[in-house]
Amino acid sequence: MKSHAHLLLFLVLAASSMGWAAEPSPMKPMIYATEHSIVRYDSTGTRTFHLETGAVSRDVWLLENGNILFPYYFKKGDRAGQGGVREVNPKGETVWEFDAKGWTLSCQRLPNGNTLVGAAGQCALLVVNPAGKVLNKIDVKMRTPHQHSLTMARQLENGHFLVAEETMKLIREYDPMGKVVWEFETPFTPFSVVRLKSGNTLFSGQHGLIEVTPQKKIAWTLERSDVEAMGVRWFTGIQVMPHGHVLICNAGGKIPFFEVNRDKDVVW
Repeated sequence: MKSHAHLLLFLVLAASSMGWAAEPSPMKPMIYATEHSIVRYDSTGTRTFHLETGAVSRDVWLLENGNILFPYYFKKGDRAGQGGVREVNPKGETVWEFDAKGWTLSCQRLPNGNTLVGAAGQCALLVVNPAGKVLNKIDVKMRTPHQHSLTMARQLENGHFLVAEETMKLIREYDPMGKVVWEFETPFTPFSVVRLKSGNTLFSGQHGLIEVTPQKKIAWTLERSDVEAMGVRWFTGIQVMPHGHVLICNAGGKIPFFEVNRDKDVVW
């Protein structure tokens, strides 16, 4: 089975501004999730961590304590359709786990130690404490459980939750009570979503990246034709760097990871 990396978290955000046609650029330390494993590389290109999970993961975090947090769900076998969130230490040993009782595509360790779980199988966001108790459950508007009912969920600095609802082709912001306070209808199925410091929202998906203002005006786009040499299959994981460049995971495409600037130049 071909392995597709879906969401990545780059660990070192310093980058060279080297053109794509130039000599090979330095390796970026990174950790990423695939159809069946979690992989980490250092700046020399050496693989420093590899964990066969036996499940599909769409998100991954390197925590401050050195542990790794990721969601997972099973596609086949007796546990097909089941999933949760797992935290492992650098040896790959499980130190914390939450059974979400269904497809789980995203997670986030919150500043207070709780964990946000994107429980697609429940069509809900769950805030879970270290003891595994659900402190808050927010139902998303998509009410038919499906592995793509929500692909990405992030808590914002204001305590709200930003969600990519793939099946509905919507980006929605929910308050802690579950009220939709902002939404944007996407022209393609979305995967990742980020709230920028400017207040704009950047999301990725099947055919590109789009940045929109709070007033829902399009501020910036990146399309397949802008990065044709990358052989894009699907724009999935994204991370915005401090200087504004965007790191992109091209799941199953010719070049799996690349970086673009605001002029749409591939700089790594």
